[in-house]
Amino acid sequence: MTAYVSRTDDPDIPPPYDFPGITIMSFRLPATLAKLQAVCDEMLNIGSLQRRGFEYRAFVEFVDMEIVTYPKMVFAQPPFSNWGYASQHELYFRFYVWKFVAMGGGILFPEPIPQMFFPFVYVDNSWSMISGRTVIGFPKVMMKLDPKSVLGANPLKISASTQVLTTFSPNTQLDWKPIVQIEPGANQALNAPGGQWPWIGLGAEIADPYLNQLMQALLASIPALFSTVQLKQCRQTVTDACYQAVVETPFTPSNVGVPSALPPVTVTVNPYASLDIPLKLGFPPSQPLLPSLQYSVTLDMGMSAAHTLFVNA
Repeated sequence: MTAYVSRTDDPDIPPPYDFPGITIMSFRLPATLAKLQAVCDEMLNIGSLQRRGFEYRAFVEFVDMEIVTYPKMVFAQPPFSNWGYASQHELYFRFYVWKFVAMGGGILFPEPIPQMFFPFVYVDNSWSMISGRTVIGFPKVMMKLDPKSVLGANPLKISASTQVLTTFSPNTQLDWKPIVQIEPGANQALNAPGGQWPWIGLGAEIADPYLNQLMQALLASIPALFSTVQLKQCRQTVTDACYQAVVETPFTPSNVGVPSALPPVTVTVNPYASLDIPLKLGFPPSQPLLPSLQYSVTLDMGMSAAHTLFVNA
């Protein structure tokens, strides 16, 4: 393959990365299983099952919206490790998916550990946005947070905005609009959850008995790493995608702290013509939602090189 032309002003810095001392504020929102599966089918189950050899299935009826504060994002290999570091805030919606692999006779069997899928990701660091999209495949978009630093916000009142088209019309200008609004709530405060991130709140039984058995085995012996899966696309021309692949990325959490309860809030997610998260994930738009689980946790995180699972050539 052709060697990549590297420049010192190029944000496309490859992994591995280290993220020491991050803080995650997590809010669990209700979702619709059929909607989540439709997102899997659109973005992960590309091409044909015969060519892929696997399929991804949603299996829980919720999504986790999380706001992450990264004090330092460290480029973990030379020469980039000698350049410096970055920092950022990140907001994403994620949900758990299970990979089923095709065996002989066309029977699909689940892998031992589920993965996480991030269909919507927003950051306030342009290097992170560019490298996240082009190197790894995360669909990162720029955002603005109000307040700019969310740690210790009192009251817990946060607005996240990104550029959207409110309607599709030749007269509509792309503009910054709030997509997520967190407001102090009058609902009863939730207790701090048990378990270890990112598997918190998965103790309840899953409807599928075999998946439930795998999940209970997972929770009994928390693995040292987890992985995400995403769709990576690169356009060749204005209209044609020349490269489309399903990509898996391993993450290694360490020094995971004990989750602490957050004060009661409501979460409102606003829809727009160019970005309708509620429609995609299956919850009411522009309505204050009560999280079924909300907490804060601190940890260190490492990310190694991504692996291409399937290229839709």
